Amino acid sequence: MSFIDSIYERAKQNIQRVAIPECTNEIMMRAAVRVVDAGIADIVFVGDRNEIEAVAQKSGIDLSRVTIVDVGNATYREQLVERYIELPKKLMGKKSVARRMDNPLYMAMVMETVGDVDCTFGGLDTTTYEFVMAASGIIGLAEGVTTPSAFIMLEFEDFEGEQGNCFGMADGGICLEPTSEQLASIAVSCCDTFAALTGKEARCAMLSYSTCGSGSGPAVDRVRAAVELAKAQRPDLKIDGEFQADAAINQRVATKKVKQPSDVAGRADVLIFPDVGSCNIGSKLLLLLGKARGYGPVYQGFRLPVLDCSRGDTGDRLFDNIALCSVLAAHQRGGNK
Repeated sequence: MSFIDSIYERAKQNIQRVAIPECTNEIMMRAAVRVVDAGIADIVFVGDRNEIEAVAQKSGIDLSRVTIVDVGNATYREQLVERYIELPKKLMGKKSVARRMDNPLYMAMVMETVGDVDCTFGGLDTTTYEFVMAASGIIGLAEGVTTPSAFIMLEFEDFEGEQGNCFGMADGGICLEPTSEQLASIAVSCCDTFAALTGKEARCAMLSYSTCGSGSGPAVDRVRAAVELAKAQRPDLKIDGEFQADAAINQRVATKKVKQPSDVAGRADVLIFPDVGSCNIGSKLLLLLGKARGYGPVYQGFRLPVLDCSRGDTGDRLFDNIALCSVLAAHQRGGNK
């Protein structure tokens, strides 16, 4: 069974409520309805009811199995605000939250925070900055996390290695030039996300242009320090480096380059890039030039699950990512472990 087929099956076993605030986008609407029809998740559209229904009617889309929450419903909005400010971990005051409730993205995340939905999915019409600001302001970071990050999963058709054909990569979109402390936090989050999605223990490699001291410079020192911090923070995880990419994933190369004992070298399935630029460029090249299928990015480090898709996503990739979001929500809430 492929990675994404396993995600479909797990999603069907534990149906979650996915809030979608970009529900007047026809591509998103069709993908969301497909998700409901396939029995993968329950969908909650958050927006202007009249606009949503107008788009559906014009496009011939049946919304009978989709729940619509109208941002114009003043009574429900007021109830959400009151329930939010009563939470022990609220981040905004009553006036600040109330001012944002006419924005479907913020309303969806308030709904998630109070428990009316299980996860929030968007990004087709929203920038990464807007999405991260909403999640940071309403939901907040998980305990012990110093920085949010974007986790990308790639599944390769032809790759054959001991680690399998699925690789997690980060940071793909948030922390532009992470410090050693931030890289360590990203690595820990990635290990947890990879395990949640695959059911496998992660083998996490911190990447560099140097392998175990073969190169030098501030960039290498930053990664090397991150490895030590991550190991100290979570000694239960398999995190190692610094490794060049070939030493991280190819056992033959690792045997030549890595002289120290390592549970990760040559068998890594989670790759931590030194900055957003390298991860963004590397993952996109793999998707364009290699036989790979990509999922995410999943936004890690928040108290509750959120997934911000790419603005260039197709309907098929939206379908896959909604399923991914649903599985992460079920895992975080105690199901599908």
